[in-house]
Amino acid sequence: MPSRVRTPPAASSGQRARLIVGMTQAAARHGYKDASVARVVEQAGVSRATFYEHFVDKEACFLAAFEQAAARLRLAIPRIETEYSPALRAAQLLDDLLESIVRDPAAARILLVEALAGGPLVRQAHNGFMATVEATFERWLEGPGENGYRLDISGRAIMEGTSGILITRAFHGETARVAELRDDLLAWLYRYSVPEGQPRIGPAEWARLGAELGASLSVPESPAPPAARLPRGKGAVAPARVAAEHRERILVAVAALVRTKGFAPMTVADIVKRASVTRAAFYANFRSKEDAFLAAQAAGLQASIAVTAASFFAGETWPLRVWEGLEALLGFVAARPDTIYLDVIESVAAGAAASRRSFDNRMAYTLFLEDGYRQRPAAEGLPRLCSEAICGAILGLMRWEVVEGRTERMLELLPQAAYLALAPFIGTAAAVRLVKAKVRGEEVPTA
Repeated sequence: MPSRVRTPPAASSGQRARLIVGMTQAAARHGYKDASVARVVEQAGVSRATFYEHFVDKEACFLAAFEQAAARLRLAIPRIETEYSPALRAAQLLDDLLESIVRDPAAARILLVEALAGGPLVRQAHNGFMATVEATFERWLEGPGENGYRLDISGRAIMEGTSGILITRAFHGETARVAELRDDLLAWLYRYSVPEGQPRIGPAEWARLGAELGASLSVPESPAPPAARLPRGKGAVAPARVAAEHRERILVAVAALVRTKGFAPMTVADIVKRASVTRAAFYANFRSKEDAFLAAQAAGLQASIAVTAASFFAGETWPLRVWEGLEALLGFVAARPDTIYLDVIESVAAGAAASRRSFDNRMAYTLFLEDGYRQRPAAEGLPRLCSEAICGAILGLMRWEVVEGRTERMLELLPQAAYLALAPFIGTAAAVRLVKAKVRGEEVPTA
């Protein structure tokens, strides 16, 4: 494998810097998928030959741009640790992040959105950066509180809830106003405050509760794959059924291929082979592989919402409905790893339409939290951004299970996911009591 790093003369460092800026601008404007080398060199004002003096390929240049954007936030961490108490550090890091997004929206888009569309090296760097931020939050959360209180929420949940909101704003080009979100984000975050002397439920305890619950739950059976071939012969199958069968085969094939191969390398030839249909059958249903991806993405959302809603509305009280709905959702994605991989991992790589649908999909789940604002007077005044942050945090936890290859253990997230969804509305103590009762199979307390 060729080296990813070029070592040009020191005098050309200015050209390298221009290329990094060019990549940042091109990716922010056109997305990683369409940020071609031609667009980068045009933006940088250098030749194509100069590009290859500095970078092996587009991914290497983008990786340099990503690392430059990430370094700015990393540099803020030591200063914050020196100047602020542990209880105030999370808020200050949020302030620094919001200010940097407003100051440099193109770099923010690289860091928050387009890195999700990059190749393996870029995704590895992105995951490493996110893990660093998570570990930083965890270290701060273990420290002393402020004014007799501390936060009882995981570093990963803070990171994913916050970044989920910021990613959506960056994608929609709304970075100029993200600083206005600060107070609402902190209002969400501080709803997980507990008295200083109360033991914190850290990642290890959530994992223990998840494993205990997982031992009593079983993953729903995966849907049976379509039959290898339809019956042959004139009149054997009605044309409408043939068309529907072909479409279903293609959607299943797309989801499977995206997970095993990735969107970018996947071809229409791969799809028709995997689906056991003709090329004509594919184009009778879809214009392109992008079109088929969007259809598979929509089908996955519709199915997951239907499963979640059916269980949610069967619950006796709103907190129990949240638990039942989350259990159904997590079981659904555990049984269909291809479906969640397609949406939460590959959607940005598939282009703007798929990205928009993925970012908007999480808003559909905020509807299940609407009754939370009516649970008690203290919840009535909470900003509706709380729902979006909660959904972002839970989806982020799910994404990490996919990234780390633990999709089949998705149900073990249920205790932490339910706590994240309930605590801002019914209080941390009540949420913990409900979660622990459900894990132990005991009667759920009513107060």
